[in-house]
Amino acid sequence: MPELVDQLLLEKFLKGECSVQEEQMVRLFLKQPESEILLSKILSSNQTKDWALFEAEDVPHIKQRYWNNSINQRITVKLEEQELRAKKRFNFKYAAIWTALILTTLSVYLIMHFSKPDQQVLAFIERSNPNGQRSKIILSDNSVVYLGAGSRLRYPETFSAAKREISLYGEAFFEVTKNPKKPFIIHTGKVSTKVLGTSFKIEAFNNKALMVEVATGKVRVDRINGNSVESLAILTPGQRVVYFRGKANTEGIDIADVTGFKSSQLAFHNSTLLEICETLERWYNVKIIFKKRQKSMERMTLTMDATVSINKLLNVLSAAGKFHYHIKNNEITIR
Repeated sequence: MPELVDQLLLEKFLKGECSVQEEQMVRLFLKQPESEILLSKILSSNQTKDWALFEAEDVPHIKQRYWNNSINQRITVKLEEQELRAKKRFNFKYAAIWTALILTTLSVYLIMHFSKPDQQVLAFIERSNPNGQRSKIILSDNSVVYLGAGSRLRYPETFSAAKREISLYGEAFFEVTKNPKKPFIIHTGKVSTKVLGTSFKIEAFNNKALMVEVATGKVRVDRINGNSVESLAILTPGQRVVYFRGKANTEGIDIADVTGFKSSQLAFHNSTLLEICETLERWYNVKIIFKKRQKSMERMTLTMDATVSINKLLNVLSAAGKFHYHIKNNEITIR
């Protein structure tokens, strides 16, 4: 009696409230081509809102396994035995196709309509600093981010119940509020940095080495490749990992150089003059040109105060690097 199955009965079946006779009726109905019309009507109800909620959830709903098992039990029980008794083989194939479609579509429907999602739709904020500008950002958990020049941070207005996740391009110093039950994860391309509560600095620019430097606490750095996770380093205070072109190296650093970033102290260790000037271009929004490439490859170790004017800073740098410079508007030429 498939013709007696209506929308109310089908929804009753999905909730597991049908009698034995009603379940038999629905099973027969689901094998009929006309069931597609009724299924489409149910699944299209509130479709836009449901899919937005479904895609926004960070973790599988707690009842998802229950619904999937329930669907499997109700739709697939004795299907094979019933079809073996059918006279035509193509009927079995047709029912199997419909079973697969129903298992996929109704799983989504059940999660949306017969359970209360515990995840809210997250609203994201993106903060970008142009060259020459820096900012201090306080997140919803009171963690503080000192975002560098030429850098970008994307974070939720309010963190989800399960974890704290943000994305970074560029450089920033983090002071993360401790919460062992709610890890803090920073995504920088294919690399993720995970902490529970600590302070550290990340530098992640295109075509440059990625660096994670730790001042306090413990930090884990992983490379994410599809479903696989490759551990690059587990860092403690006074350590950093440098990741470039598939290779990761861990080395010791001065903690004062890490924490100095939030007060605009720039520390360079055996860095080329070119690398130093690339940093100054971001921090001061200037263009620096070398007349001689050989000079740009000379290496230096020094710490500079980036709160002073570019002219004063270059006076210090030129004395240490033994070069002359000329400033015209925002362009600096090093001879």
